[in-house]
Amino acid sequence: MSSLFSFKEISATHIVGGELNYKYLGANNYEIRLTVYRDCYVGVPPFDNPASVGIFNNANQLLQTLQMTFRGLDTLQPTINDPCMIPPLDFCYEVTTYIDTINLPPLAGGYQISYQRCCRNQNILNIINPECVGATYYATIPGPETVLVNSNPVIKFWPPPFICANKPWVFDDSAIDYDGDSLAYELFMPFDGLTASCPMIGPFSPAGTSCPNTVPVCPTVPVNPPFNPIVWAAPYSTANMLGGVPMQINVHTGQVTATPNTQGYFVIGIKVKEYRNGVFLSETKRDFQLIVKPCPSVVVAAAQAPQAICGTTSVSFSNNSTGSAGLGFNWYFGDPSTTADTSHAVSPTYNYPGTGSYSVTLVAYVSSKPMCNDTVNTVVSISDSFKASFTFTPIPCSNNLVLFEGKVQSPPGTVTEWLWNFGDGDTSSVQSPNHNYGTGGEFQVTLIADIPNSVNCNDTLTAQTVNVITNPEVYIPNTFTPNGDGKNDLFKVRGPKYEVFYFAVYNRWGQLMYETEDIDEGWDGLFKGKQVDPGVFGYYMKARCNAESEEIFKKGNVTLIR
Repeated sequence: MSSLFSFKEISATHIVGGELNYKYLGANNYEIRLTVYRDCYVGVPPFDNPASVGIFNNANQLLQTLQMTFRGLDTLQPTINDPCMIPPLDFCYEVTTYIDTINLPPLAGGYQISYQRCCRNQNILNIINPECVGATYYATIPGPETVLVNSNPVIKFWPPPFICANKPWVFDDSAIDYDGDSLAYELFMPFDGLTASCPMIGPFSPAGTSCPNTVPVCPTVPVNPPFNPIVWAAPYSTANMLGGVPMQINVHTGQVTATPNTQGYFVIGIKVKEYRNGVFLSETKRDFQLIVKPCPSVVVAAAQAPQAICGTTSVSFSNNSTGSAGLGFNWYFGDPSTTADTSHAVSPTYNYPGTGSYSVTLVAYVSSKPMCNDTVNTVVSISDSFKASFTFTPIPCSNNLVLFEGKVQSPPGTVTEWLWNFGDGDTSSVQSPNHNYGTGGEFQVTLIADIPNSVNCNDTLTAQTVNVITNPEVYIPNTFTPNGDGKNDLFKVRGPKYEVFYFAVYNRWGQLMYETEDIDEGWDGLFKGKQVDPGVFGYYMKARCNAESEEIFKKGNVTLIR
């Protein structure tokens, strides 16, 4: 193994996947095929040359080391199997395949084959301490007591290095078997490998590292089984390696499906088990880093129109569509009075026949990819005018409270925004606010009503004078004439609405002639259903604005005149 690299450089290596295959060639000869992937942006140093593959018996004893020569590499292209999506370009994976031949005579219990490295990408989300975790690629050759001749399954396709976030992913992970054995597929928990302190097999001294799995001496030969599995980081697991709609594999076909909802780097494990006449022989394990990334569409249609148009029927549309070069557009303005309500302009203007709501459709397309059209819909609401008004009601006996109510004539389906200025430095943005003034007096109130993103749909009401009564007057007349002419027929209190109220009338001998707890009611000059004679009567009133306020008391005389 080359020793031209410092250990600091070696520890920066980020392998991203691999698997081991063997094929029986006859006369106890096997072709060993090791495939390894690495990140070509942060993968330092290059692929092993040679790669040390360990051959073990079933007692986990090292029998020999196969030194496999580096034969060159390929760079994976950022392809995607959806012609309407744009593949990301901010990643780079390289792959190499080591191929060698070894003679392995029949051995009871068979052989174990492994290759180990460290470390994985520190950005991996679904395992704990990923920058401290290595990888082991592993296969077994069954002994003659199980079968005399065997080649393990070969998975036909490597998965893409990335898949799209929030998009369904379907991938053919099926395998071929040179012996025609029956195959079954399942997910598995990948193996850990060498440590960050000794990420490669060779005559090195352990490097300093903050990882918990440091070793005192670096191995110079392949490490023997058994191998430890990785540790999933919550909430991930073998049954949920990606998040979102969990990744699953069809046990019979090897088809993988998933819909990941989290962007990032993930370790996945897939294995193929082979059976002959119902007897388990061996399995192929694939360990691979999968990147979940956002994948923009070739075409994204986006149209913007005013939420409302007031006082005009001419509407201008904005086109915010994005995508590949050569975008074309079809506008459909939703005018039922004509079939000529279309345009191919980028941002057209259309004159509607009158008021109402119209449904507008924009189709964006690329001529070279006719299946990648995108459509967006919006609604235009047109009104003759926009008119706002407001009313106000001062509430006596209420700590200077005034009730305001905003009113507007606006296009249907629109939302009006309100801005009140109460003339005392305070404002409000609700349609019908209540406002407490600090003092009584006259205040100039202004209201601005507006439909955002509209044309001409706004109105400003110039200042109206609001009279705030601090101490409301109570008026009790000193005469009344209950003669049925509709004028001054009732003797009643005129004043604010009190929460607590009592009013009573007595004759000169102190006899109660009338009483009420309702300020809107009054004495009609009758006593027990008969008219009383004219004369002078006494009264008294007591009231409170509320149960906690100070009591108001008034008394006096009233003259009944017929």
